[in-house]
Amino acid sequence: MRRLFIFDYDDTLANHPMYNSVAFKLPVRILPPLGGLIKGASEVLDHIVSRGDRLHLLTMNVMMDEASKWEKMDHFGASRWFDRDNVTMVRRKTPETMIRICRGFRKDRCYMVGNSFKHDIGPALEAGINAIYIPRPKLKRIFGGKLPDNERLIVLKDIGEILDIYDEL
Repeated sequence: MRRLFIFDYDDTLANHPMYNSVAFKLPVRILPPLGGLIKGASEVLDHIVSRGDRLHLLTMNVMMDEASKWEKMDHFGASRWFDRDNVTMVRRKTPETMIRICRGFRKDRCYMVGNSFKHDIGPALEAGINAIYIPRPKLKRIFGGKLPDNERLIVLKDIGEILDIYDEL
Protein backbone atom coordinates (compact mmCIF):
# COMPACT_ATOMS: atom_id res chain seq x y z
CA MET A 1 0.00 0.00 0.00
CA ARG A 2 1.21 3.48 -0.83
CA ARG A 3 2.28 6.00 1.77
CA LEU A 4 1.53 9.71 2.09
CA PHE A 5 4.23 12.15 3.15
CA ILE A 6 2.97 15.54 4.31
CA PHE A 7 5.73 18.15 4.34
CA ASP A 8 5.96 21.50 6.06
CA TYR A 9 7.48 24.10 3.70
CA ASP A 10 9.35 26.80 5.64
CA ASP A 11 12.47 25.52 7.43
CA THR A 12 11.67 21.92 6.47
CA LEU A 13 11.97 22.17 2.68
CA ALA A 14 13.04 25.81 2.18
CA ASN A 15 15.68 28.04 3.76
CA HIS A 16 15.29 31.60 5.10
CA PRO A 17 11.50 31.61 5.53
CA MET A 18 11.11 34.89 7.42
CA TYR A 19 13.43 36.86 5.12
CA ASN A 20 11.86 35.40 1.99
CA SER A 21 8.33 36.00 3.29
CA VAL A 22 9.18 39.69 3.62
CA ALA A 23 10.98 39.75 0.25
CA PHE A 24 8.03 38.23 -1.60
CA LYS A 25 5.45 40.28 0.28
CA LEU A 26 6.87 43.67 -0.75
CA PRO A 27 4.96 45.33 -3.60
CA VAL A 28 8.26 46.31 -5.26
CA ARG A 29 11.11 43.81 -5.48
CA ILE A 30 13.83 45.55 -3.47
CA LEU A 31 15.08 42.48 -1.60
CA PRO A 32 16.37 39.48 -3.53
CA PRO A 33 15.05 36.04 -2.50
CA LEU A 34 17.66 33.99 -0.62
CA GLY A 35 18.50 30.36 -0.26
CA GLY A 36 16.18 27.93 -1.86
CA LEU A 37 15.45 24.35 -0.97
CA ILE A 38 17.31 22.85 1.96
CA LYS A 39 20.19 20.59 0.94
CA GLY A 40 18.88 17.10 0.23
CA ALA A 41 15.20 18.09 -0.03
CA SER A 42 14.90 17.62 -3.80
CA GLU A 43 16.53 14.17 -3.60
CA VAL A 44 14.11 13.09 -0.88
CA LEU A 45 11.05 14.38 -2.76
CA ASP A 46 12.22 12.73 -6.00
CA HIS A 47 12.79 9.44 -4.17
CA ILE A 48 9.32 9.45 -2.60
CA VAL A 49 7.70 10.06 -5.98
CA SER A 50 9.88 7.44 -7.71
CA ARG A 51 8.72 4.85 -5.16
CA GLY A 52 5.07 5.53 -5.99
CA ASP A 53 4.26 7.26 -2.71
CA ARG A 54 2.30 10.50 -2.50
CA LEU A 55 3.34 13.99 -1.44
CA HIS A 56 1.33 16.76 0.17
CA LEU A 57 2.44 20.17 1.38
CA LEU A 58 0.83 21.58 4.53
CA THR A 59 2.02 25.10 5.16
CA MET A 60 0.94 27.88 7.44
CA ASN A 61 -0.01 31.00 5.52
CA VAL A 62 0.04 33.69 8.17
CA MET A 63 2.37 36.42 6.89
CA MET A 64 1.61 36.29 3.18
CA ASP A 65 -1.38 36.30 0.90
CA GLU A 66 -1.92 33.11 -1.09
CA ALA A 67 -0.57 34.50 -4.38
CA SER A 68 2.70 35.59 -2.73
CA LYS A 69 3.07 32.22 -1.02
CA TRP A 70 2.66 30.45 -4.40
CA GLU A 71 5.18 32.83 -5.99
CA LYS A 72 7.67 32.06 -3.22
CA MET A 73 7.20 28.30 -3.63
CA ASP A 74 7.41 28.50 -7.44
CA HIS A 75 10.60 30.58 -7.23
CA PHE A 76 12.36 27.85 -5.25
CA GLY A 77 11.14 25.01 -7.45
CA ALA A 78 8.47 23.50 -5.21
CA SER A 79 6.05 23.43 -8.16
CA ARG A 80 8.07 20.48 -9.44
CA TRP A 81 6.34 18.34 -6.76
CA PHE A 82 3.44 20.41 -5.48
CA ASP A 83 0.46 22.03 -7.16
CA ARG A 84 -3.00 23.16 -6.10
CA ASP A 85 -4.13 19.52 -5.80
CA ASN A 86 -1.60 18.58 -3.12
CA VAL A 87 -1.05 21.81 -1.18
CA THR A 88 -3.01 22.98 1.83
CA MET A 89 -2.43 26.49 3.21
CA VAL A 90 -3.82 27.12 6.68
CA ARG A 91 -3.63 29.71 9.45
CA ARG A 92 -3.03 26.94 11.99
CA LYS A 93 -2.16 23.27 11.59
CA THR A 94 -4.63 21.06 13.43
CA PRO A 95 -5.11 17.32 13.89
CA GLU A 96 -8.40 17.64 12.00
CA THR A 97 -6.63 19.15 8.97
CA MET A 98 -4.10 16.33 8.97
CA ILE A 99 -6.82 13.69 9.21
CA ARG A 100 -8.59 15.30 6.25
CA ILE A 101 -5.38 15.29 4.18
CA CYS A 102 -4.81 11.62 5.05
CA ARG A 103 -8.27 10.58 3.86
CA GLY A 104 -7.88 7.49 1.66
CA PHE A 105 -4.73 6.35 3.49
CA ARG A 106 -4.41 4.29 6.65
CA LYS A 107 -3.07 6.44 9.48
CA ASP A 108 -0.04 4.20 9.85
CA ARG A 109 0.85 5.00 6.20
CA CYS A 110 0.83 8.80 6.72
CA TYR A 111 3.91 10.78 7.78
CA MET A 112 4.05 14.44 8.74
CA VAL A 113 7.56 15.79 8.15
CA GLY A 114 8.34 19.07 9.89
CA ASN A 115 10.68 21.20 11.92
CA SER A 116 8.26 22.56 14.52
CA PHE A 117 7.06 20.36 17.35
CA LYS A 118 4.22 22.75 18.14
CA HIS A 119 2.95 23.27 14.59
CA ASP A 120 3.89 20.05 12.77
CA ILE A 121 4.68 17.16 15.07
CA GLY A 122 2.26 17.68 17.96
CA PRO A 123 -0.83 17.94 15.72
CA ALA A 124 0.32 14.89 13.72
CA LEU A 125 0.68 12.75 16.83
CA GLU A 126 -2.72 13.97 18.08
CA ALA A 127 -4.20 13.00 14.70
CA GLY A 128 -2.80 9.49 15.15
CA ILE A 129 -0.38 9.66 12.23
CA ASN A 130 3.40 9.21 12.13
CA ALA A 131 5.73 12.17 12.55
CA ILE A 132 9.26 12.79 11.31
CA TYR A 133 10.76 15.63 13.34
CA ILE A 134 13.73 17.47 11.85
CA PRO A 135 14.40 20.34 14.27
CA ARG A 136 16.12 23.26 12.57
CA PRO A 137 17.58 25.83 12.57
CA LYS A 138 19.62 25.64 15.75
CA LEU A 139 17.65 28.37 17.52
CA LYS A 140 14.43 26.40 17.03
CA ARG A 141 15.83 23.11 18.29
CA ILE A 142 14.77 23.88 21.82
CA PHE A 143 11.49 22.06 22.27
CA GLY A 144 11.07 23.32 25.82
CA GLY A 145 11.02 19.90 27.36
CA LYS A 146 11.59 16.25 26.78
CA LEU A 147 10.24 14.76 23.59
CA PRO A 148 7.35 12.40 24.22
CA ASP A 149 8.02 8.69 24.09
CA ASN A 150 5.90 7.74 21.09
CA GLU A 151 6.49 4.89 18.66
CA ARG A 152 5.09 7.06 15.85
CA LEU A 153 7.76 9.76 16.37
CA ILE A 154 11.05 9.66 14.45
CA VAL A 155 13.69 12.34 15.09
CA LEU A 156 16.28 13.04 12.38
CA LYS A 157 19.16 15.50 12.11
CA ASP A 158 18.53 16.42 8.48
CA ILE A 159 16.07 15.76 5.70
CA GLY A 160 18.50 13.52 3.79
CA GLU A 161 18.28 10.90 6.55
CA ILE A 162 14.79 10.05 5.28
CA LEU A 163 16.51 8.19 2.45
CA ASP A 164 18.44 6.07 4.98
CA ILE A 165 15.30 4.93 6.81
CA TYR A 166 12.84 4.93 3.90
CA ASP A 167 12.50 1.17 3.51
CA GLU A 168 11.86 0.80 7.25
CA LEU A 169 8.93 3.25 7.27
